[in-house]
Amino acid sequence: MLGDHIGYSELPDLTEGISAVRIESDCCDQPTFTVSHTESGGDITVHVTSNETLYEGWVSEKEIWSHSNWNYWWLNTRISSDIDNMIYAGVKLYQYCDPNSNFDMYVLENNGDVSEDNQNWNGPGGNPLIVNYPFRNTYLEQPTIDPEGIVDEDNITYIFSGSSSISFTKIGADGTILVNGETIITGAGAWTNEIRTAVTLDGRIYIVWSDSMHDITCSYSDDGGANWVTPISLCYNGSHQLNKPQICCDSNGNAHIIWQHWTGASNLLSYMKLYPDGSICIDESYLTTSSNQVWSPQMDIDEENNIHIVWAKSSQQITSAYYTKINGNLDGAGQSMSDDDLTLIQEAAFLSSQNIRYIKCTVDGYMNVHVIFERGQYGRHVPKSMYYMKQNSIPMLRVEFPDDSFAFIEMTGSGTDWEGTFAASGDGTYSVRVSGSNSAGDTGVDLYEFDYPGTGIETGDCGYGLISSIRNYPNPFNSQTAFVYSLSGTCEVSIRIFDIRGRLISVLTQGEQIPGTYSVNWNPEGIDSGMYFYSIQAGSSTVIGKCLIISE
Repeated sequence: MLGDHIGYSELPDLTEGISAVRIESDCCDQPTFTVSHTESGGDITVHVTSNETLYEGWVSEKEIWSHSNWNYWWLNTRISSDIDNMIYAGVKLYQYCDPNSNFDMYVLENNGDVSEDNQNWNGPGGNPLIVNYPFRNTYLEQPTIDPEGIVDEDNITYIFSGSSSISFTKIGADGTILVNGETIITGAGAWTNEIRTAVTLDGRIYIVWSDSMHDITCSYSDDGGANWVTPISLCYNGSHQLNKPQICCDSNGNAHIIWQHWTGASNLLSYMKLYPDGSICIDESYLTTSSNQVWSPQMDIDEENNIHIVWAKSSQQITSAYYTKINGNLDGAGQSMSDDDLTLIQEAAFLSSQNIRYIKCTVDGYMNVHVIFERGQYGRHVPKSMYYMKQNSIPMLRVEFPDDSFAFIEMTGSGTDWEGTFAASGDGTYSVRVSGSNSAGDTGVDLYEFDYPGTGIETGDCGYGLISSIRNYPNPFNSQTAFVYSLSGTCEVSIRIFDIRGRLISVLTQGEQIPGTYSVNWNPEGIDSGMYFYSIQAGSSTVIGKCLIISE
């Protein structure tokens, strides 16, 4: 993978005894939604009206970085996204003998706008880590050929480097170096140090590399890196070049690998899938035709196990950028599969007739694809820039069913009116997350919950049972906000704060209260700016809303 795209954690049940809740968005730059639902014959249709036209497809590019490059051949870049859907882009001028490990790191909003500029950055403690929360890191990687790393679900970082021998470094959740440059593989023949890594949810660590440019090879560890299996040859061709492999793992423990396959006349995009036990599920399958010369393919995987791949056509002086999307849930029973069987989106060019190279991608929690790439003529003594583009996903529903399973539903519609239909799985509470983006790449998100069978409840200043009114002010805020609410009866009251991924951040109050008006302050010291949810529960009545923390 290209850095670590941290897995999306499912939203917990924010409330109990809730009939229906609509959560309104507070951010004026992002699309906002009015949501309702209807039920018919066991099917549920969620109706969404946005305050502006929703747009699916590639958004106009933005320049992130530029340099009047007098002595460098090309740029090395990296991109990653975090649990809050912020984007991180790193860039470094490439020079064969440059020993400087620092680079420039940019934190981007979800629409690609630069929110933070870190020049000559090398992360905390000399490691290329981005610390978002006390217990959650992102590994961006050094934007050089070496090293490669990833963060697992327990916030442990694994880093690999080397060529003829592969070394392993392991960093604990608190930044402690647990393993420092231990040699784990000898005689690897990893061409230009291109070792890639991924980790499954149950902790298997994979590494993959091209042995002497002819053999796609992997190894893995099931004990946190203490022991590694003997390298396994996955695909060998003595007369063709097989190189630049990438790997990612899905939620079921399968590993997905891509690489470029040079036949002597064409560079093809190859794909392979491994079962959780490491055996081959889908053998080498070609995802492109011979007319497209695939160079340096990159990929990321989304929560639904779809695999998003970008690559550049040709080699050094590249003119076109391509994107494809494949279904990672398909099972080939160890056989090669046709492009049509695998592909959801067929090798579509999103940039043409451009001097571009080395496209990198990451997928956020809303299925949007974010890419960066170098623009400028290949070679020395010419300026070069790093650009960003975003592909807005189809407006989407993420439905969490009463049994805690979930599904993604692509909505149909146009302009500001959209809907998505799914089959009810039984009685209980359904949590629906709505997401969609405008033509500027701003993504809006709202949550809507309802009991089935049941009907929705309109939000407003009344109608919440024991909660007769509620507001928080100021909103947005930068240091403190007050939740003011009125009760019409004696009941148990709790106020809880969650981040946008559904993790509990704070419990502001919990206990019995008598009828009256109350004000509870929240001073989110040490908490990052961004969108948060509040849940106020009074007896069997619950209100959920949003508040926005902004930087001072």
